[in-house]
Amino acid sequence: MKKRYLACLIASTLTHTAWADDDVERLQVWGTKVTSSSVYVDDEAIASKQADHLSDLLREIPGVDVGGTHSLNQRINVRGLDDTDLEIMIDGASQNNSMFHHMGNLNINPDILESVDIQVGSNSVVHSGLGGALEFRTKSARDLLDGQNQFGGRILVGYNSNNSEYLSFTGYGQLTDSLDLLAYGTTQNRNNFKDGDGIKVLGSDGTISNAMAKLGWDINDHQRLAVKYDTYRNHGDYTARPDMGVRTNTAIGGGDVPLYDTHYDRDTVSAHYELDYGAALNLRADLYRNTSDLWRNYEGDETSGTSENTGLTLIANSALKTASISHQFTYGVKWLKSENDSESGSGDDMTRGHEQADDLGLFVENTIDFGNGLTLTPGVRFNHYSKSSAAMPEEQSWSNWQTALAAQYAINDDWTIHASTTELFKGPQPGEIFSNEQAGKVRNPDLDPETGRNNEAGIRYNAADILGADEVKLAFTAFETQIDDYIEAVDYPLDDCTGRNCMEWDQNIGKVKIHGYEASAFYALDEFSTLVTYASSDSKVHNTGVTGGEPLEREVGDSASVTLKYFVTSQDLELRWHWQKTFAEDTKAGYQLHNVSAVWEPAAFNYKLNVTLGIENLFDKLYVSHASRTGIANHPVFGILQLDDYEPGRNIKLSVAYKF
Repeated sequence: MKKRYLACLIASTLTHTAWADDDVERLQVWGTKVTSSSVYVDDEAIASKQADHLSDLLREIPGVDVGGTHSLNQRINVRGLDDTDLEIMIDGASQNNSMFHHMGNLNINPDILESVDIQVGSNSVVHSGLGGALEFRTKSARDLLDGQNQFGGRILVGYNSNNSEYLSFTGYGQLTDSLDLLAYGTTQNRNNFKDGDGIKVLGSDGTISNAMAKLGWDINDHQRLAVKYDTYRNHGDYTARPDMGVRTNTAIGGGDVPLYDTHYDRDTVSAHYELDYGAALNLRADLYRNTSDLWRNYEGDETSGTSENTGLTLIANSALKTASISHQFTYGVKWLKSENDSESGSGDDMTRGHEQADDLGLFVENTIDFGNGLTLTPGVRFNHYSKSSAAMPEEQSWSNWQTALAAQYAINDDWTIHASTTELFKGPQPGEIFSNEQAGKVRNPDLDPETGRNNEAGIRYNAADILGADEVKLAFTAFETQIDDYIEAVDYPLDDCTGRNCMEWDQNIGKVKIHGYEASAFYALDEFSTLVTYASSDSKVHNTGVTGGEPLEREVGDSASVTLKYFVTSQDLELRWHWQKTFAEDTKAGYQLHNVSAVWEPAAFNYKLNVTLGIENLFDKLYVSHASRTGIANHPVFGILQLDDYEPGRNIKLSVAYKF
């Protein structure tokens, strides 16, 4: 079974260009292949986690966390920065919006994902996020067909003891020599779970459904066109503030937990074109319209809004060799038009707002291989960002040039060092839908975009036959990020109104500085493998004119993890144990978790049957992720509130899947 594990090795990747070949191959099994610039996790490891929430999929990646326990509140966190400061795409379609500060902005179903590419930190002009980028790709029929059958399918049934059930069905086939089709549907019934103290988290009871159809056409040997429709629905009677724990919502409700009919939906229509002429030209274009809708009946008023992203993502690669030097060019365009509409009130007393933003990026970078172990990657990007709204009809616009430079040097066959520096740029965040900021935010004529720089340096080691192992991989990356002219919404200073329901504007409040490191070690021998990781980050928000600085609200701090895997060949059984330790951070308590799982794929069923049994939070600990809401707040209306969004307690997960 050495080949089985050698095909699934967890390799550290520390710059955008390093280990570029790893991103090309996609294993032809059900699961999600996760590649990261801080570590690499094979798709079999992900499948054994029974991912039904983004936290299941991403929390083991150093430098990455997912805050929020509620289905409305999936918040990806990279080095303390949340999804509003990251570039997040599904099949090339931007997911960036701002729905409600007590909710997340993402509706993503892990079960249908083919791959996730995570750039921890901004290390390339190809991406636009201040803290990095995540690109999700969904499955297609050609990913799943094995070349022997014209049609196939999969049915999955899952049960979580704490407290949900789910069912999904996938059908796919080769309709003609050139046409293939995938149809997918799932439904998940999420009930009120219990935390580690046995307290039922009321207001979590809802239903999630996701359906997707993807039709692909191989035009010829070099061209492919696909069209996709993807719909996601999340409906339930939910708490007013899903990012806060049941204790907070009980206190706000005076002993009860008020629930509100809530609909949070996403619809995506997209077209995808691929052109492959080998090293000379490889191109992918994604044209899309991604719409997120939020509706809630809140204390007699209806609040609703739509965030619609229309855009084009086009990225091409071309190789050129001159004498002993080779060039790998990556170039393209990312264009995004965001239109946000919101309204709130009741009857004829409705307040309506509209906002529009245009974001254009043109970029090119060149990976220059000198043939002596040295690789340099310079890059340049032009950005143009404009924004206007009903409250600010006069358009504001900003233009900016970004540069980046990465260097990598192979000392020998085992050791490689690298360093990179990348300038940052981000225009002001679109206004929040639920608070109807489109109608109530005043234009700040002196507002500057957020800029800054991310610097990284590190080393990695990759060797076989060391300490008796088939493979040993070590990696370490140190980083320093500075964001200048950081933007926050504050009270409009030219009137006397302060607090809730007053006019606001965006203001540059100062600098954000983040520094830290990520480290990993992987060891594999026959059927056994282990991965050890450590991540550390420390941040300070330096307000203009104020000494010192506070950490970012969702800073995770230091965390460590150990994952052990063993494959019992005679039983076709994979056993897995994962330990995670998050250390105390300022006022945030530390915690540690143990998760175990077993995956059985019997040869007697030709590996078509998959039975997965796992236990999350094995020792039923009460804890809250540092990427979630934590601590105590003095609310102007409700007084002292404990905000901790406690994670579920012990959860036994059983799923059965069959491919046919």
